[in-house]
Amino acid sequence: MKYTIINNFVDSFIAFLFAISGPVAIMLSITSTNNIISSNVSIWLFGCFAVNGFLSIILTLKNKQPLVLMWSIPGMILIGYSLKNYSLNEIVGVYLTSSFLLFLISFTDIITFLKKNIPTEIVMGMVSAIFLSFCVDWVNSLNTYPMLAGIMSLTFFILLFLSKRMKTIPPLFGCLISGLIVMFYTNEINFINKEIELISIYLTMPEFNFKPIVELTIPLIITVIFIQNGQGIALLENKKYNPPLKQITYYCGLGSFFNAYLGAVSTCLTGPVTGILISNPNTQNTYISAILFSVFCIFFGLFSPSVLNLLQELPKEFIISLGGLALLNVLQQSFVDSFKSNHVMSALLTFLVTLSEFSLFNIGSPFWGLLLGFLVSKLIEK
Repeated sequence: MKYTIINNFVDSFIAFLFAISGPVAIMLSITSTNNIISSNVSIWLFGCFAVNGFLSIILTLKNKQPLVLMWSIPGMILIGYSLKNYSLNEIVGVYLTSSFLLFLISFTDIITFLKKNIPTEIVMGMVSAIFLSFCVDWVNSLNTYPMLAGIMSLTFFILLFLSKRMKTIPPLFGCLISGLIVMFYTNEINFINKEIELISIYLTMPEFNFKPIVELTIPLIITVIFIQNGQGIALLENKKYNPPLKQITYYCGLGSFFNAYLGAVSTCLTGPVTGILISNPNTQNTYISAILFSVFCIFFGLFSPSVLNLLQELPKEFIISLGGLALLNVLQQSFVDSFKSNHVMSALLTFLVTLSEFSLFNIGSPFWGLLLGFLVSKLIEK
């Protein structure tokens, strides 16, 4: 029992470190490019982490499944480009319009219809392409910071080897500890004399402008339903969970509504974080990991001004290595599930298009990969 609880804690903390690293770095890059003031960024982080974390706890407890809501990274990238042309108030109008449509969709059978008609292999092909990039980043980190990434990786694989033969600490936990030891030894992290600052919240009022609503609402909804939710649902079903599709969509609409007034991007079911939370075969009651993760997120949101300063001091290779190693098992299984049936060609094409940087009508490659895979499965493989 004690070992299982440790696994829950480790899985949730690794997922949390992943969530506050790469995704937050993308947000910071976009906000700096568009000259968004730091107070706004902290409020966005409060919405993306604290609000979504609170809703995740409710959704997870209701279903006893690891149902974690976060924020749409492709949606953030889409909005990042659009902030050059539209004001934040107009973007908030887009967020609110999207949340209203998500509410409507949650009361229909659209999601169920799409799930029944899009083969799982195609969705897993998309998931494989997305997760592959995180694992490749881990390999590259061995070149950019060999001491840190190398020691963390060596510790992980030694413990993985030993775990097949005896009871030992979880490999990811050992990986985490070894990374912290290296950073302390090299004086790259310092927790002394850090100020603690609580978030100050103010709301951004919407401005409903026809042009940005027409241009951005549908692409934003696609990033939530197809790109983000599609990943999480496929991963959960692959582990024999039964995620409630309508309920998830409803909560995405609810989170998107609250976050809109904070200026934060739309809520979605997370893919990579879900992958980390369910990746450890030794972890039982993974919904507990999801709750712990959500608690971490709530505290991060509440103290986002302070945590951001600390986070920026961590070497990127530390987070990249943790995330990549955590996703290895999920990536392996997603490859197996993508190419195990009669939909090999459609899964392969979905994988290749998703892996590319193809974009059309402000919609990224994962959607077009799914669309091409679906057409090939129906017109050629059928």
